[in-house]
Parts: sequence; C-alpha cells; structure tokens
Amino acid sequence: MKEKDFAEKREAARKRREALKDLSNQLKQLAKETLTNPGEHTVNDLLRKFYAGSGHSDLRTFNEWKEAGYHVRKGEKAILLWATPKPSKQSKEAAKSAGQNEEDAKDDYFPVAYLFSQMQVEAIAN
Repeated sequence: MKEKDFAEKREAARKRREALKDLSNQLKQLAKETLTNPGEHTVNDLLRKFYAGSGHSDLRTFNEWKEAGYHVRKGEKAILLWATPKPSKQSKEAAKSAGQNEEDAKDDYFPVAYLFSQMQVEAIAN
C-alpha cells in the first residue's frame, strides 16, 4: 500500500472516531437532561437506542452476518459503536516500567466496532 493511501485511510478512521465521540457526548448530555437514571445506561446502550430509532435494531459484525447466511449489500456503511476496551500502548509501557505485567495495564483505549443492521443485509442465495 502506498504511504499516501495509508495516510488517507488513517485520516478517514480518525474522522470516524471523532464523529463517534461527538455523537456519544451528545447522547450522554441528552440522557442527563431527559432520563431519570442516566447512569444506568452505557454509551453503547444510548447509541443502540439512537440507531434503533432509524430502524437499525439488529446490529452484528460483518462476519456474524456471514455466519447467519447473509451478506452486506455493496456500498453500505458500517454503524459504529465502541468495542471492548483494551490497554493502550502507553498504559502497557507504564505498567512495564512499574514492574507489572502488561496484563495489569488499565483498559483505557476504546476501539471502534463496525456493525451492520438487518436493514443493510440480504440473504445469501444458494
């Protein structure tokens, strides 16, 4: 892959992540203002409810849809949620320098999960 292509893909991923952060912050603020117990809902709960409002209720990864006998239609864009947190490189290095195992590093990096809904897939024809 050319360095220019890699830089463009990295920038696009950064923009998607920033957009997800912005949406997450807006939903958290809205939850504080409207819900009686906003702390009971995770950010992903709020995101799922947001997407469900547009009809995207069954969210799965590309491979999960494939295993279920569906394929994602060409041109569909993924729906973004936060994936399971994991330790960042800095957190791992800090744990290592403190004499701890890398497994003791705190989970402070939230990767982005790319999901598709039932509205974006079709059954695989046999």
